[in-house]
Amino acid sequence: MNPDSLSFCRNWFEDYARLHESPDPLLQKNIDLKIRHTFRVCDDMGMIGASLGLGEDDLSLAEAVAIFHDVGRFEQLQRFGSFDDRISADHALLGLKALNGWKGFFELPAGERTIIRRAVWLHNKYKIPDGLSKREALFSNLIRDADKLDILGIIIDHFESREDRPNAALDFGLPEGRGLSDEALSDFLSGRMVRISELQSLYDMRIMYLSWVFDINYPATIAAIVERGYLERLLSGLPEGRRANEVKDFLDSHLQDNWVDAIS
Repeated sequence: MNPDSLSFCRNWFEDYARLHESPDPLLQKNIDLKIRHTFRVCDDMGMIGASLGLGEDDLSLAEAVAIFHDVGRFEQLQRFGSFDDRISADHALLGLKALNGWKGFFELPAGERTIIRRAVWLHNKYKIPDGLSKREALFSNLIRDADKLDILGIIIDHFESREDRPNAALDFGLPEGRGLSDEALSDFLSGRMVRISELQSLYDMRIMYLSWVFDINYPATIAAIVERGYLERLLSGLPEGRRANEVKDFLDSHLQDNWVDAIS
């Protein structure tokens, strides 16, 4: 993708986001949150892509994927007032709907449109399927890494400030809870990402976000997660006891076994 096409994509995104501005302060707060999230994901896509030695055209395409990846959130917020796909709609599907409704999207080369659609569709799925082309897999994995990296920062800031600045859309309706559920803990200690459907409390939510390290693809991403202190901050909010210690020990072993060069 050339720089002019990237600017074209960015301008459309900014116009589309403005169309969804709301007089409701809480709704507008979350719209602004997603706009800022999008541009930070653009930065992280560039950082991770550069670590892989991608050329300028591919870095531009990666940034375009980042620009578009969460565009469905605006309709989701406007219609449902929620980030929870389970009770609203798959925001990736809403994103594809928005892109397909933009005539300018079809001015991009067909190959770029295919990669963008595939990456947008797969960015929020539990895992990516087999059978993708190398380039489809590359850009899908890039956006999954960059998206997770920024969401971790958002959710940790939310956990640490939710008493003063509550945001129910980020809590998914979960209670505080008294401990870690068997389901969430079992998945985590098996090295699997915890599914949202298994969450029973905000403690389980912390486990879910910690489990995202099992689905990271690139050393630059895991290095940034560690350097930004995200894992320690998530762990610090778990209830003290044997189960929290098991989580920490398993996480440490996973990092040492799989990412020691990235975090050393």
